[in-house]
Amino acid sequence: MKNVFLSVVVVATLVAAGIGGTLADFSDIEVSQDNVFKTGALDLVVSDYLGNQFQNAAGGISPMFTVRDVIPCYSNDIKLDLHNLGQGTQGNPTVYLHLKNFECGWVVPKLVYQWVDVNGDEVIVVDPPPAGTQGTGYPKPLNEPEYVGELGGLAGEDVDGNKVFVPGIGPSFGEGCELARQIHIEIRVAGPYPCDTMLTAAEVPGGDWVTLDLSEYDTDPANGIIKLNELECVEIDLGSLPYCYKIWVNFITHLQDIDEDDLIEQGVLTDPGTGYGWFDDTIPAEAKWDHWPTNAIQKDALHFDMAFELFQKPLP
Repeated sequence: MKNVFLSVVVVATLVAAGIGGTLADFSDIEVSQDNVFKTGALDLVVSDYLGNQFQNAAGGISPMFTVRDVIPCYSNDIKLDLHNLGQGTQGNPTVYLHLKNFECGWVVPKLVYQWVDVNGDEVIVVDPPPAGTQGTGYPKPLNEPEYVGELGGLAGEDVDGNKVFVPGIGPSFGEGCELARQIHIEIRVAGPYPCDTMLTAAEVPGGDWVTLDLSEYDTDPANGIIKLNELECVEIDLGSLPYCYKIWVNFITHLQDIDEDDLIEQGVLTDPGTGYGWFDDTIPAEAKWDHWPTNAIQKDALHFDMAFELFQKPLP
């Protein structure tokens, strides 16, 4: 009982002295206010070779690539600038070129009528034959090289002066889109450069340009040439484009001939009489007809979209 009494006295004494409880007389509190968690952004800007910038344009951006009145063996190139004007301190975004929505246009041939008169001579008129003309007739394409190349007809004469008729390789529109199959494509890139670099594409040192390796898309590795149709709906990796950097892209095209011998090797054309081509390019008198299939792409047009895509992480 004595011990219990002494304990009560000690506790009471400590409380009276201010010792015990929460000890709140001494304290220190620091508050960090207005903390912010803000995300960065990818912001891709495309500039053409004139320096015109396109960003969030209604209905897309203006055509980067417009070539008209092209003849075989003609090369054309354009240069454009891709900026990443977003905000970010980490990561290494990747930019891609996506060629898509290929559509080929074709000029429909004008029809004329071929008639054979009573003497067996051909009479070709634009309209049905005038009254009094005897014989029968049928519609056929106007005897123009582009229609002969597409639909067949008289292509020329052999070394002996004999007329040579060819079957034609078909119109270059629809799923085949032959024109896209004859455009050799090459893509070069330079950079990345900091956004504040005033360097223009014309001033980029030659050694800075790197030709992209597109061999993985080549469906005919033997020739080592990448055709535009092989890149349809393909995501072409143009390289890394960090925040506040830019790269230059050089898009190069070359329109090629359609060689008769190439089509024969592909099993498209074969003269049933000889098993070879209709013309022999080793004979001077026939050499000018050796590339008659090229006429098939006259007056044709190819429309396609160029999508520039920037992703935070490379595509798998």
